[in-house]
Amino acid sequence: MVTVTDEARRELKRILETRSLQADKALKLAMPPVWTGEGDFGIVIDESGTDGIAIDFEGTPVLLIDNELLEQLENAVLDFKDSSEGPKFTLDIF
Repeated sequence: MVTVTDEARRELKRILETRSLQADKALKLAMPPVWTGEGDFGIVIDESGTDGIAIDFEGTPVLLIDNELLEQLENAVLDFKDSSEGPKFTLDIF
């Protein structure tokens, strides 16, 4: 199971509070080919009814992760932390 830190959950909730997503949309952890930005993963806006799990923060679903991706990231940690490039999400796979 992917571990999502409180810092990451807090930032995801902050992002959701600043966006006006349609009721059938949600933030979702994605990898290529769905994710087309820099790096090996990203967070995209996608349909909320996908197979997988919803990660909550303070009772609010803040992130979806598909079952297929869950299997690939079994021992991963999604975090939000400061880096030399500024604050950003990181995904450490162990």
